[in-house]
Amino acid sequence: MIFNEDTRVKIPATIQFLRLGYNYQSLKNADVDFNTKIFINRFKPALEKINKREFSFDEIKSILTDINNVIRNNDLGREFYYWIINPIDKVKLIDFDNIENNDFAVVDELPFNIQEGSQEGSFRPDINILINGMPLAFLEVKKPNNEGGIQKEFDRMIKKRLKNSDYKKFFNLIQFVSFSNNMEYEEENDDIEDIKAGSFYTTPNGNNTSFSFFREDDIKYLVDYKYKDISKDTIKYVMKDCGYNPKEADTSEFSENLKIDTPCNSFVTSVFDKERFLYFLKYGIMFINEKVPQKHIMRYPQFFATRKIIERLESGGKGGIIWHTQGSGKTALTAFSNRVIRDYYAKKGINTRFFFVVDRLDLLRQASIEFSNRGLSVNICKDKKEFTSELNKTLSTNITSESRGEICVVNIQKFEGEIPEAKNDYNTKVQRIFFIDEAHRSYSSTGEFFKNLMICDTDGVYIALTGTPLLSKKERSNLKFGDYIHKYFYDKSIADGYTLRIKKENIDTVARKEIKKNLEIEEHQLEDKDVYESDSYVKALGEFIEKDFDNFRLQNNDPSIGGMIVCRSNLQARKVHEWFKQNSKLNTGLVITDIDDPKQAKINKNNQLDFRNTLTPDILIVNYMLTTGYDVKRLKKMYLLRGPHAQSLLQTISRVNRPYKSPCGKTYKYGYIVDFVDIEKEYDRTIEAYIKELEADMNENGENEGSLNGLIVDKEDINKKYHKYVNDLEDIISIDNLERFSKQLINLNKDTLLKIRRLLNGIKECYTEFILSRAMDYVEQIDYDKVKKLLRTTQERINFINLATNTVNMMDVISNEEIVEILYEFIKTKITIMNLGEIAENNPKLQRFFDVVREIQNEIKNNKNKDDIKIKKLDELLQKIFNDFSISDLENIDEITDELLEALKEARNINYENERLSKIYGGNYSFVKTYQDAIITYSVDKDEIERALVLIYGAIKDVLDKEIIIVQGRKNFVDSVKSKVTKLLLKEKLYSKIKSFYEALLNELYSNLQLFK
Repeated sequence: MIFNEDTRVKIPATIQFLRLGYNYQSLKNADVDFNTKIFINRFKPALEKINKREFSFDEIKSILTDINNVIRNNDLGREFYYWIINPIDKVKLIDFDNIENNDFAVVDELPFNIQEGSQEGSFRPDINILINGMPLAFLEVKKPNNEGGIQKEFDRMIKKRLKNSDYKKFFNLIQFVSFSNNMEYEEENDDIEDIKAGSFYTTPNGNNTSFSFFREDDIKYLVDYKYKDISKDTIKYVMKDCGYNPKEADTSEFSENLKIDTPCNSFVTSVFDKERFLYFLKYGIMFINEKVPQKHIMRYPQFFATRKIIERLESGGKGGIIWHTQGSGKTALTAFSNRVIRDYYAKKGINTRFFFVVDRLDLLRQASIEFSNRGLSVNICKDKKEFTSELNKTLSTNITSESRGEICVVNIQKFEGEIPEAKNDYNTKVQRIFFIDEAHRSYSSTGEFFKNLMICDTDGVYIALTGTPLLSKKERSNLKFGDYIHKYFYDKSIADGYTLRIKKENIDTVARKEIKKNLEIEEHQLEDKDVYESDSYVKALGEFIEKDFDNFRLQNNDPSIGGMIVCRSNLQARKVHEWFKQNSKLNTGLVITDIDDPKQAKINKNNQLDFRNTLTPDILIVNYMLTTGYDVKRLKKMYLLRGPHAQSLLQTISRVNRPYKSPCGKTYKYGYIVDFVDIEKEYDRTIEAYIKELEADMNENGENEGSLNGLIVDKEDINKKYHKYVNDLEDIISIDNLERFSKQLINLNKDTLLKIRRLLNGIKECYTEFILSRAMDYVEQIDYDKVKKLLRTTQERINFINLATNTVNMMDVISNEEIVEILYEFIKTKITIMNLGEIAENNPKLQRFFDVVREIQNEIKNNKNKDDIKIKKLDELLQKIFNDFSISDLENIDEITDELLEALKEARNINYENERLSKIYGGNYSFVKTYQDAIITYSVDKDEIERALVLIYGAIKDVLDKEIIIVQGRKNFVDSVKSKVTKLLLKEKLYSKIKSFYEALLNELYSNLQLFK
């Protein structure tokens, strides 16, 4: 029984695709264009079906050349993507209107190779998704509890694949990338240091690529899905094509992993259902025009929200509320929805006009920039006249050839006074859609703004966006704008990594006394307004914040993080800003509303943009401005000098909850607020009100959609985490004595070692958080140096296990120095048996041992075909040697070295034989691989196979470097070779020897010629 990644995850997931109606494509009978990796055997007939015409091979070659040229652009695949979704004057590549008019297929282990004559320098995704023969997506799978978890795959994707300039064109072609280790997502309160388990997706976005969860919104969708039955014969065919005995499909273990509802298989259904996948392709990808251009993909809440909007419209509804927590991307959701809604009405012959309504000038400016960056043509309505003009237009007039749509951005103040009802003088079919931003503010149901907004177009669609709806009896949001269309809350947002928990740091007793001590006023006056604007208070406050913020940057070793001081009044804000100007090296930027100072508006704008786009100012000083709607990732610490209420409190503290990875590589897990006013009671009251709203709504629709608990944590919560880490660690291993700890590690399996490493990293993180909270009594609990030593010792043991269980792969990817270090650190754990002096690195016996290891590693790195059966046997031999080494007492180090010398001899023989064969075939490695596979697969003398391949090579060597082989296709290639070689084989009396597998041999050669071109 084979029990590995392929049989546990890859092959079952491949079968799941077949259940969704995909076809299985084998590499053994495929015509693959080398430059684009497009499967010509599927591409040509699919294009003919979509475009309702025949294409000659010359035309197909021309189209492939055009695609290759386009994907070589330095544009993240923008031009190719727009070709896919809107071909205009180009051939149509996908039929989005008729899903079943397209060809859906999957192929396993497709090599994206860039070096001719070698598979080196290639990557091979486990499952590749072909739409009309084009590899537009892939799914990488790992077995459950794989080392490093799914995060290891993320790192490999970003650090190795996306950074490799040779792969750039392939990732301009590939639109959708996904990963799964066939595990459920970890519970949000597991407190892991990195994502380890689950299924994730993204679109290639260079170094800025991030990975999204996909949580199915509609549980009935998976339960009621109409899967296609797949025969046992088909399953066994796939198993065999993947290189395994078909009988593996009969094992109970394989049957268990073949279930439709495993985590990976459920993910495949949710994401790669034909209709959903084409929806992602057409509507879910957006290019962002920033200083560093980016490519984004819909987050799953946006995916479901856009579809729920259409459901609401289809049922006759005219709007409602989308309740998505702060930081979940509501502006992006509006931009994605623009295209979805526009196409929905276009199919009905109705024009659409889009309006985005804000309630502040700074939000108007910010939203306009965001929409423009996303490719929308933006009309800013500066006054009532301009708004009325836009309102009465029935057609968009500002869309350029580069635009992805149009939207009018208008301030709610433009609804003040009488506004004429929208006109339609020419009886044109038009539907106006209003997105109301931050719908918890400025929309009093008895106020003029709300009334004018709702009556300016009585047939309009009104979609309200909020992260914190109004819940008072008088001003409930859902009584004004309608029922909830879609909801997405803090708990999921934090678990999904879109927002962070907020760590609250109260002003401790010592700090309070320090501030009060510096005040030149009486104690009983501390609550008076004059106190907080006094020079003494401002001085004490400034000194505290300066020291605290400098320490915050120092502890995180990160000068890029910024802060915000939320003041009680404009006057206090001005005085705090002036204090920093006169007394501190920290640079502050003042952002306040001041109608008496016309220059302040320009200062506000410059400070906002500079704080977002540069590393200055260090700290923004505000009163009410920027406490909602201002999203800057580097804003990580807030000093809260006043106490906002209800939804305003959540809006304000959420300014610091955006995920941030600094230029120095630091990834933040919290946003931080220093609480001068004790917001805890107000926070608890607000959360309780929202929970009641959730429960009431859940009772109506029967769905439990999330919660709002756990947004804020403090040092006591961190302390609970710390003690849980310690208790869990001590349940596994004793950590009192480092020496005993090291010895105990030898007896633990790899999964346990990975858990120990995770827990130690958690303790390390708690230490840092205690330091940041100035909780020195808690800091003293942790011996930080000891934790680092325990971590290093654990990692050394993990490294050795990796080497002993996956020897060839490890030797192939790490350096000589790294492998020597792994082995030397392992040897040091055995010093109780050997004299310490005998294990010095310059010890002759050890030096001989290390020299042989280095030479073996060099031979492995030089080998071009790691799939060669002889390499696999070498791997087994080396694993046995290193496993014996792990249990030896090291006194027989020379014997182990002698065994390694035999392995070195075998490695050299393999490479020598490969080079000999390669020279016979003019250095073309496709013939070497064909030979190596054939001598295992077919019962015939290997010399006869070698001679036959020499004859074939001689007949076609003149065209090997030309594209004629690809253009002529597999069948024509096989027929052509037969016409040239069969007589030669008969003459050499070889034909009868290979007759039974002659055609199969040529088919395999054709496949290898594509792989090693």
